Amino acid sequence: MRVLLVVFGLLLSSMGAARAEKVIPSGKPLLLFSASSTNPDCTSLGTVELRVVQGPEHGRVSIRRGGVFPTFAAGNPRSACNTRRVPGIMATYVSQRGYAGDDLVVLEVFFPNGSAKRVTIAIRVV
Repeated sequence: MRVLLVVFGLLLSSMGAARAEKVIPSGKPLLLFSASSTNPDCTSLGTVELRVVQGPEHGRVSIRRGGVFPTFAAGNPRSACNTRRVPGIMATYVSQRGYAGDDLVVLEVFFPNGSAKRVTIAIRVV
Protein backbone atom coordinates (compact mmCIF):
# COMPACT_ATOMS: atom_id res chain seq x y z
CA MET A 1 0.00 0.00 0.00
CA ARG A 2 1.29 3.42 -0.89
CA VAL A 3 1.21 6.12 1.71
CA LEU A 4 1.19 9.76 0.75
CA LEU A 5 3.40 12.15 2.64
CA VAL A 6 2.65 15.79 2.96
CA VAL A 7 5.36 17.86 4.53
CA PHE A 8 3.70 21.05 5.70
CA GLY A 9 5.87 22.65 8.32
CA LEU A 10 2.52 24.18 9.29
CA LEU A 11 -0.11 23.58 11.94
CA LEU A 12 -2.82 21.63 10.17
CA SER A 13 -6.42 20.85 10.94
CA SER A 14 -8.09 17.60 10.01
CA MET A 15 -10.96 19.23 8.12
CA GLY A 16 -9.46 19.05 4.59
CA ALA A 17 -8.22 22.62 4.92
CA ALA A 18 -5.33 23.97 6.93
CA ARG A 19 -4.61 27.34 8.51
CA ALA A 20 -1.29 28.54 9.85
CA GLU A 21 0.32 31.79 10.91
CA LYS A 22 3.90 32.76 10.12
CA VAL A 23 6.01 35.77 11.17
CA ILE A 24 8.82 37.17 8.99
CA PRO A 25 10.91 40.36 8.81
CA SER A 26 10.02 42.67 5.93
CA GLY A 27 11.69 41.78 2.64
CA LYS A 28 13.04 38.41 3.85
CA PRO A 29 12.02 35.13 2.14
CA LEU A 30 9.73 32.80 4.06
CA LEU A 31 9.12 29.14 3.21
CA LEU A 32 5.34 28.94 3.40
CA PHE A 33 4.74 25.36 2.39
CA SER A 34 6.43 22.26 1.07
CA ALA A 35 5.06 18.89 0.00
CA SER A 36 6.16 15.58 -1.43
CA SER A 37 4.76 12.15 -2.18
CA THR A 38 7.17 9.49 -0.93
CA ASN A 39 7.63 5.70 -1.02
CA PRO A 40 9.19 3.80 1.93
CA ASP A 41 12.53 3.74 0.05
CA CYS A 42 12.40 7.58 -0.21
CA THR A 43 11.68 7.58 -3.94
CA SER A 44 8.87 9.67 -5.34
CA LEU A 45 5.30 8.34 -5.66
CA GLY A 46 4.62 11.01 -8.29
CA THR A 47 4.45 14.71 -8.91
CA VAL A 48 2.72 17.00 -6.41
CA GLU A 49 1.17 20.15 -7.92
CA LEU A 50 0.81 23.43 -6.06
CA ARG A 51 -1.33 26.41 -7.05
CA VAL A 52 -1.81 29.89 -5.55
CA VAL A 53 -5.56 30.38 -5.10
CA GLN A 54 -5.28 33.78 -3.44
CA GLY A 55 -2.05 35.72 -3.72
CA PRO A 56 -0.77 38.15 -1.11
CA GLU A 57 -1.69 41.83 -1.30
CA HIS A 58 1.69 43.03 -0.04
CA GLY A 59 4.21 40.63 -1.51
CA ARG A 60 4.71 37.76 -3.92
CA VAL A 61 4.71 33.97 -3.81
CA SER A 62 7.05 31.85 -5.90
CA ILE A 63 6.64 28.11 -6.43
CA ARG A 64 9.53 25.85 -7.35
CA ARG A 65 10.39 22.19 -7.45
CA GLY A 66 13.32 20.85 -5.50
CA GLY A 67 14.39 18.66 -2.63
CA VAL A 68 12.39 18.86 0.58
CA PHE A 69 12.95 17.17 3.93
CA PRO A 70 9.99 15.04 5.05
CA THR A 71 8.89 15.00 8.70
CA PHE A 72 7.63 11.47 9.32
CA ALA A 73 6.92 10.42 12.92
CA ALA A 74 9.64 8.26 14.52
CA GLY A 75 7.52 5.09 14.32
CA ASN A 76 6.81 5.49 10.61
CA PRO A 77 8.92 3.22 8.35
CA ARG A 78 9.54 6.28 6.15
CA SER A 79 11.13 8.23 9.03
CA ALA A 80 14.56 7.27 7.63
CA CYS A 81 13.70 9.66 4.76
CA ASN A 82 13.61 12.61 7.21
CA THR A 83 17.36 13.08 6.87
CA ARG A 84 17.30 13.03 3.06
CA ARG A 85 16.00 15.48 0.52
CA VAL A 86 13.19 13.94 -1.52
CA PRO A 87 11.64 15.35 -4.72
CA GLY A 88 8.98 17.90 -3.81
CA ILE A 89 7.54 21.35 -4.31
CA MET A 90 7.85 24.57 -2.24
CA ALA A 91 6.08 27.91 -1.98
CA THR A 92 8.09 30.94 -0.77
CA TYR A 93 6.75 34.39 0.19
CA VAL A 94 8.60 37.74 0.11
CA SER A 95 6.91 40.97 1.21
CA GLN A 96 7.17 44.27 -0.59
CA ARG A 97 10.21 46.24 0.54
CA GLY A 98 9.43 48.22 3.69
CA TYR A 99 5.99 46.69 4.23
CA ALA A 100 4.99 45.84 7.81
CA GLY A 101 1.61 44.36 8.65
CA ASP A 102 -0.55 41.37 7.82
CA ASP A 103 -0.81 39.42 4.59
CA LEU A 104 -2.59 36.24 3.52
CA VAL A 105 -1.92 33.45 1.04
CA VAL A 106 -4.22 30.59 0.05
CA LEU A 107 -2.68 27.57 -1.68
CA GLU A 108 -4.11 24.37 -3.12
CA VAL A 109 -2.02 21.23 -3.29
CA PHE A 110 -2.87 18.31 -5.60
CA PHE A 111 -1.45 14.85 -4.93
CA PRO A 112 -0.73 12.01 -7.38
CA ASN A 113 -3.52 9.90 -5.85
CA GLY A 114 -6.13 12.51 -6.87
CA SER A 115 -6.66 14.12 -3.46
CA ALA A 116 -6.31 17.84 -2.82
CA LYS A 117 -5.93 20.15 0.16
CA ARG A 118 -6.39 23.90 0.61
CA VAL A 119 -3.92 25.68 2.89
CA THR A 120 -4.51 29.21 4.25
CA ILE A 121 -1.45 30.98 5.65
CA ALA A 122 -1.71 34.21 7.61
CA ILE A 123 1.56 36.13 7.51
CA ARG A 124 2.69 38.86 9.90
CA VAL A 125 5.43 41.00 8.38
CA VAL A 126 7.50 42.90 10.95
